[in-house]
Amino acid sequence: MNAPSSLARQRRPRRLNRGNAADQIRQDLQSQILTGALHRGSKLPTERKLAEEYGVSGATVREAIRSLVTMQLIEVRHGSGAYITADADELLALSLNSLIQLKRIGVSDVLTVLGVLVASAAALAAVNATKSDLTNMERGLRLAEEVSDADHAAAGLTAFLAAVADASHNPLLAVLCRFLVGLQMSLAIKISGGSAESWRKTSGRLAVYRRQVFAAIKARDAKAAHARAEEYHANSVRIIGALPNANSTWIADLKLTQAQRIGR
Repeated sequence: MNAPSSLARQRRPRRLNRGNAADQIRQDLQSQILTGALHRGSKLPTERKLAEEYGVSGATVREAIRSLVTMQLIEVRHGSGAYITADADELLALSLNSLIQLKRIGVSDVLTVLGVLVASAAALAAVNATKSDLTNMERGLRLAEEVSDADHAAAGLTAFLAAVADASHNPLLAVLCRFLVGLQMSLAIKISGGSAESWRKTSGRLAVYRRQVFAAIKARDAKAAHARAEEYHANSVRIIGALPNANSTWIADLKLTQAQRIGR
């Protein structure tokens, strides 16, 4: 038997203002999700109970729920109910994907920002990384060197860079890095045509730079970590840019809805 959701435990019937009731319900639930009153993984009350609490029809509740699904805050599982699925990476990706398309942001713009963020993350990681963070970085290094195909290579590289970003212990910096690294990996896969041999060569040429980034972080040398991360990024951009079709691939060509999921 499912435990009652935090909404069911905490909410009291409320009177809605005049206007669009479905939008008010959506705003109320959205606020509870984003402030943490409703936790990821928790289940919403049934449609009937929500209708009773808000004093509206089931159709109005369904309209509010559909809006939250579109916003990727909840997921309706048929036969089970509605669950909170809000995820920082997914929410940021949804917004940034739209911005990239709207402003026609190019590859060089994305990679320039990524370089700045990765270097900053490495410097912070040198100060803030825990033993667990260092273990995750080492795991990422090993995965990056185990190239069996393009997807696994991208996952390994992403795992290392995500571990560095997470070790900064700056949540906003970390989520931005993960998204942009996903775009970089999608770009590399697109340019390389998914060739495992191409990825093996590329990853191998960058291995020494990755190791230098990790060594500086482990040594707690923030200045060196920043410099080594800049060097790693500059070389990765140079190597990717030298691949065939590099100049004819654009951000708009990528599957942006999937880019941020690489390596996750």
